[in-house]
Amino acid sequence: MRVVKALVAFMGILIVVGIGLVVYGLSLDKNATDPSVEVNTPTVTPSVPFAGGDNAASQGALAAFGDIVIDLDEGERLVGYSVDGSQATLHIEGPQGDSARLVIVSLSEKKVLGRILLQQAAQ
Repeated sequence: MRVVKALVAFMGILIVVGIGLVVYGLSLDKNATDPSVEVNTPTVTPSVPFAGGDNAASQGALAAFGDIVIDLDEGERLVGYSVDGSQATLHIEGPQGDSARLVIVSLSEKKVLGRILLQQAAQ
């Protein structure tokens, strides 16, 4: 009977010590990095800066480029645009969405580089 009481007491002590070790392990530095986990870093550098990226500071801001005149026919309107580095692409459409075209502009050279005419297939 004494042996059983001693074993129960010993097991109780082991449980308390085990719980203490678990709590201690959880309280260790939670911000420590695990060297076995690979950090995912991009291998391709984007061509344009983006928020939070390292390349935003290295490319710098686009300098003032002055006025660039794009001729629009009567009723044409600018539908959308995008800027990639020192080039801008303008999406221009006619009054009913016809005669759509893309105009590629060099902001550094202040000139139109080319146009892409979008046409419906003949039926």
